[in-house]
Amino acid sequence: MKFVFYSVVGLAWLGIVVLPGVYGWEYYMTPVPERPFTELHDQLKPTGFIGHGYGVIGSLFMIVGVATYTLRKRVAWFAKWGKLRSWLRFHIFLCTTGPALVVWHTSLKFQGVVAISFWSMVIVVASGVLGRYVYKRIPKTEDGYFKSVQFVVDEKLALRKELDAMVSLSPVQESMLGLTAGQLKFTNPWAALYAAILFDVRGLFSWSRDRRVTTELALSRQERESFRSLVRRYRWRTRQEFLIEPMQKIFGYWHVFHIPLATIMFLVLAVHVFVSILFGYTWIF
Repeated sequence: MKFVFYSVVGLAWLGIVVLPGVYGWEYYMTPVPERPFTELHDQLKPTGFIGHGYGVIGSLFMIVGVATYTLRKRVAWFAKWGKLRSWLRFHIFLCTTGPALVVWHTSLKFQGVVAISFWSMVIVVASGVLGRYVYKRIPKTEDGYFKSVQFVVDEKLALRKELDAMVSLSPVQESMLGLTAGQLKFTNPWAALYAAILFDVRGLFSWSRDRRVTTELALSRQERESFRSLVRRYRWRTRQEFLIEPMQKIFGYWHVFHIPLATIMFLVLAVHVFVSILFGYTWIF
């Protein structure tokens, strides 16, 4: 059921981001001086019905995405309204599809105040992607509160006991599975971020080694699934053990950068909307 839900959400995201470009590809690829003579110009220009709609809907997506997540996170009354991680996913969905619609609204022309708003939006989205990556690597409770290093260590030890109870691994097999990683200490948080990315890249190619070890152990199908799950979780907790503190530092730096920049973006957006209304561009309202 979860797979179906995420598949539908993924297709919706792809449709919102990509379909406007597919529909207007010929128009957007036409040189700007020649666009007024094309069939789609009246619809897709920034003040056209569809082009203007992209801007309005995209802006609303960003406003709703930021407002709802902020209320859920900061206002006590909203604490009972679902899990914080679900609201974060909703925030990410709206705050990535919204900027994409705004890009189509500009018809790929970036000048004046629009250019300032656009590039601030690009930086906000890029920093949001970085923030999501860092946030994902910090262990949290269901309500989004950060867990301690000791929690990670305790869970790692519990997972190790489960592994030892299930199978007896040789030193070579442990090394192949990445279970023998030594303790690392990062004084530079950015070095920790680089290490996290490196671990993730290497993890993409770990499936062949995992498969080889499980084949050697001659486990049943059900045991293989349980074993692989335990190994993945153990490796994940091992990384979190030495990344948790530097990642929390980076997340703190990220807040200092991301929130003021998002504020600037919305201020520029407000100016853009005010000027548009002043000149009579009100879409369907």
